Amino acid sequence: MTWAAWLKPAALQPNSILYSRRDESNVFLIGMDKGIPFVEVDGQRSPAATSVAADSWHHLAVAAANGKLIIYLDGERYTELDAALPAMNSPATIGADPAAAADATGFTGDMDELEISNVARSADYIKVEAVEQGGDKANKVINYEPEEQRTTWFSGSGTLSVLVSSLTVDGWIVIIVLAFMSCVSWWVMITKIRYLNAVSKGNELFLREWKKVADDLTVLDEGDKDNVSSMGGRVDPLTERAMRQGSVFHIYQQGAEEVRHRIAADNEAEGMRKGLAGRSIQAIRATLDGALVRETQKINRLLVLLTICISGGPFLGLLGTVIGVMITFAAIAAAGDVNVNAIAPGIAAALLATVAGLAVAIPALFGYNYIISRVKDAKDDMVIFIDEFVTKMAEFYKETPAPLFPNRPDLFHEKVH
Repeated sequence: MTWAAWLKPAALQPNSILYSRRDESNVFLIGMDKGIPFVEVDGQRSPAATSVAADSWHHLAVAAANGKLIIYLDGERYTELDAALPAMNSPATIGADPAAAADATGFTGDMDELEISNVARSADYIKVEAVEQGGDKANKVINYEPEEQRTTWFSGSGTLSVLVSSLTVDGWIVIIVLAFMSCVSWWVMITKIRYLNAVSKGNELFLREWKKVADDLTVLDEGDKDNVSSMGGRVDPLTERAMRQGSVFHIYQQGAEEVRHRIAADNEAEGMRKGLAGRSIQAIRATLDGALVRETQKINRLLVLLTICISGGPFLGLLGTVIGVMITFAAIAAAGDVNVNAIAPGIAAALLATVAGLAVAIPALFGYNYIISRVKDAKDDMVIFIDEFVTKMAEFYKETPAPLFPNRPDLFHEKVH
């Protein structure tokens, strides 16, 4: 048989039992006596040799064959006992001896890699096992160098670790600024797209309802503001709430307010019937154009941040790269060591700033172009509505001359402009 284990005794105890097996008069023990490994068979104990230190790992092995029990310590032959291994059918105990004498104690410490084989291992096998399982890299049969190990982006010797460890202070500053710009650009894109979705939905709902009242605009000069907002009571509160998100609805409200104001002023003019004068229509058109500008400004708000990220991101990244390359070459010149291994990490880390700048600019560019197309659609809806609103209003509230002599309806006042 062969018994082997890694041991770390907490203290150098007398007669500390590591492994025991008893079968009537046959006794087989493996242990340490004050740090001295021993094997005992039927009362016969192996000769004492050097002691091991406490609180340190050691590989202990016992090989039994051909009437001998040989002890190996850390892969080297330690001592032996001329005795045959007795035949036993009883259970074995690890770390103690239930039937031991009063001076025997259980093992106190750590035990690892315990192996019990039914063959006698050779000295070379035991030495290889002790060396391979031990921590001495220089004596191992097989060594795995860093270039032979499997590396990943996030491992200790991975690409990302090399780049991060080689970054200079200026590179970190540039990358932190670019990370902040990236967060700002994504926030602007997400919030602006959500806003444009609400505007598009509101415009669609309003224009659908506007077609129903476009031929009869009495809703503009009759009733209060709530009646105007609800399109004369045609839309429910839920639809009205969605319509209020649209930019066209805001222009409609301002136009309706201006129409009521102008109609009231023109009706008080002498010699005029209900209707709108040419100058009133021009004033309403100016009001609608002003509302168009304000709504366009509201839609375009914060888009300048995207243009800053698009144009400024690559330049900041390039600045970080140039400074990083300068520092790398300056350090190499000062050290006087010119080789690929000295240059490559610094230049790779410097190029990371350019990559970060492009990572900021490319998504911002795509998002900006998409948002601009949506803004153009919203602006086109407003422009088309203004033209239609003014045309419908001029037709519905067209100016009609009033008779100069009420008692002579056949005579009319010819208006001279």
